[in-house]
Amino acid sequence: MSAPDTNIERQKTRHVTMLHGLWIGILIAAGVAFVALSSGASDEAAAPATVSEAAG
Repeated sequence: MSAPDTNIERQKTRHVTMLHGLWIGILIAAGVAFVALSSGASDEAAAPATVSEAAG
């Protein structure tokens, strides 16, 4: 059951800081993931592997 005297506008103002922090955390995590994934791909492209032929 919900509370009978819930003031939605007051609850919005009380939770806005937490919601902003949540969005900032999501953006930081996405930025870290992007940097981590993009730096791994550039290392492989910058130094191609050499193939040595073995006498067989």
